[in-house]
Amino acid sequence: MKQIELSLNQTYSQHKVIEQLVTLNYIRSKLVLEIGEFAVRGDIMDVFPAESTHPIRIEFDLDTLSRIHYFSPHTQRVTKQLNNCHIIAFDSTHHKPKGINLNESYIDHKIIENLFENDYVIHEDYGLGKFKGLHYKTFRNSQGEYIILEYKKGDTIYIPINQINRIHKYEKTTANPPLNSLNDAKWRSQKKKAKADTLRLAEELFTTYKTRNKQQGFAYAPDTELQLIIEQEFPHPLTPDQEKTIQAIKNDMEHSRPMDRLICGDVGYGKTELLIRATLKALDNQKQVAILVPTTLLAEQHLQTFTERLKNTPYIIKCLSRFIAKKDQKEIIKQLKNNQCDCIIATHRLLSKDISFNNLGLLIVDEEQRFGVKHKETIKMIKPNVDILNVSATPIPRTLYLSLSGSRDFSVIETPPKNRKPILTYINPIDDQILKNAIQQELNRNGQLFYVFNNIKTIHKKATYLKEILPSLRIGIIHGQQQESHIKQIMTDFKQKKYDCLLSTTIVENGLDIPNANTIILDGAESFGLAQIHQLRGRVGRSNQQAYAYLLYNDKKTLSEKASKRLEAIKEYVSLGSGYDIALRDLEIRGAGSVLGKEQHGHVLSIGFSYYCKLLEESVNEKKGKNKSARYPVLETKYMTISDTYISEPRERIAIYKQLLQCQTHTNCQTIQDDLQDRYGRFDTTMTAVFEYIRKKIDEINTLEN
Repeated sequence: MKQIELSLNQTYSQHKVIEQLVTLNYIRSKLVLEIGEFAVRGDIMDVFPAESTHPIRIEFDLDTLSRIHYFSPHTQRVTKQLNNCHIIAFDSTHHKPKGINLNESYIDHKIIENLFENDYVIHEDYGLGKFKGLHYKTFRNSQGEYIILEYKKGDTIYIPINQINRIHKYEKTTANPPLNSLNDAKWRSQKKKAKADTLRLAEELFTTYKTRNKQQGFAYAPDTELQLIIEQEFPHPLTPDQEKTIQAIKNDMEHSRPMDRLICGDVGYGKTELLIRATLKALDNQKQVAILVPTTLLAEQHLQTFTERLKNTPYIIKCLSRFIAKKDQKEIIKQLKNNQCDCIIATHRLLSKDISFNNLGLLIVDEEQRFGVKHKETIKMIKPNVDILNVSATPIPRTLYLSLSGSRDFSVIETPPKNRKPILTYINPIDDQILKNAIQQELNRNGQLFYVFNNIKTIHKKATYLKEILPSLRIGIIHGQQQESHIKQIMTDFKQKKYDCLLSTTIVENGLDIPNANTIILDGAESFGLAQIHQLRGRVGRSNQQAYAYLLYNDKKTLSEKASKRLEAIKEYVSLGSGYDIALRDLEIRGAGSVLGKEQHGHVLSIGFSYYCKLLEESVNEKKGKNKSARYPVLETKYMTISDTYISEPRERIAIYKQLLQCQTHTNCQTIQDDLQDRYGRFDTTMTAVFEYIRKKIDEINTLEN
């Protein structure tokens, strides 16, 4: 048997279909995320066929196939309906190289709570404990599901499921943090100090915000005819988030208060086009623009992109970086001062004392997360009252920015460009056959690839090694110690397809946009930072071609706990727009010191980042005078318990419980119900009763408020 053919409304034995999938080398899992996996939940089967771009959900009504749909592996929701499907044999050596054991891959945290047995958690009343799972328990003649937490000396407490929002994952920075005891005065003291700190921080933020509001900047005129013409030349329609963000930027610029906005959008989500439009608005109002970038390659990329997009305007755009000769740098600096240069794109050179502007109006800081505290302080001093636009693909977690809302304007680009596909990501030991297959697969479709090897001393040996595996491979090599002219020439040749493979250090991390390069291989992935891996992976997948990322680690070395976590996190967040998840996980691994001040970092260590954010949000709301919290229905555990025969996986039940406890309207309730029935099938009597109970509680709240 080479394949399975299934058609709607035909009769099949579900048991036999399962046997056939096993025969075709498919692997049974709890969730279908990758090619070659299948899952069974009652009458519903999910399978990711070989050679398919989407997994398929099949539903049986007894022995009749009643439903076939594509579904998203990242949201687990169905998309397109099908009348039939065919499932061919899965060849694991071709499609999915054997990787390290990641315990179990799982989808976006919006769908499944990232909580495993023995994970550390913070309970708001009891402090630091260990999550020991879920347990059905009868208490006072009523059965419900309870969360088991373990504390110091093995003391155990059962927390009713309706208190799940009082439990927060603890992002540990040491291997075995000491647990609190159940009646711990130290915990109460830590919580009190952290709350006081968030109140002080909230006060500082609002003082800064009020000061900024009092400053007078330059109010730009509405869009000119030239702006409209240039914007219409852009060959792609803007996504809804791009439209919303550029409108917010223009509104800021047309206001007399100086702009201070952060744009967060994942790698390849079209942030550069928005920067071009903001730049043109400033230039058309006779203001100079400065664009600060972290690397020379990104400066060159932006120079090419901005020059091409604004070629039909009268404005002069220049670049300052180590690619530019000293003599030319002096001339450009003179032109800036005399208003003979309208827009400057520069690396850290822009922060030097010899740089001055004639009429600076807009400062753009691209990849702001790459700049240190000293650089950011220097940026603020460039010129008072200038409009500042910060851009980041791996921002600090949204939870923190939501807590700080009001202290800084914040735009999110979450929708990917049309036809953009998630990057298929594999984690493997370094292996000749895996390398050969990965490279050959890209060459077979006339594509190119990046090979990142972050060791300058042995990079030429690595090139020799690759040539031994594939003698016909054309390799270009770049690294930071080469002459600027050489790097520039190799990059130009690579863009012109004179090389198949660009072998480089992490110099290629930021901003390169080469649509024909759709495979990236990271050699020694265990030594890269999490946000760095995310940025490097973003060099591919910038067209409608399927992109691949191979994170290869040295299996002869013992991976540190942090390195292992980094690799796991990247594998978890394979979806488009996962920069937020990456940022949060990066924070978990590194600690909060790089995001908050030293004092705040101490409190985060004692009470956890998630709980600190909640306290900070409460403190900010107090300063705003918003003490009234959202009204959620008060649900009793015995009436909201989900049967493990309907949803067997505890982590999935935890995620659903959290959604149910935040259900405010009948629309919310119906959305959750539709999602559940789509993924797990028709409700049993227990689930029907749970949703009837929640709807009744929502009605009670509506009656009280009316």
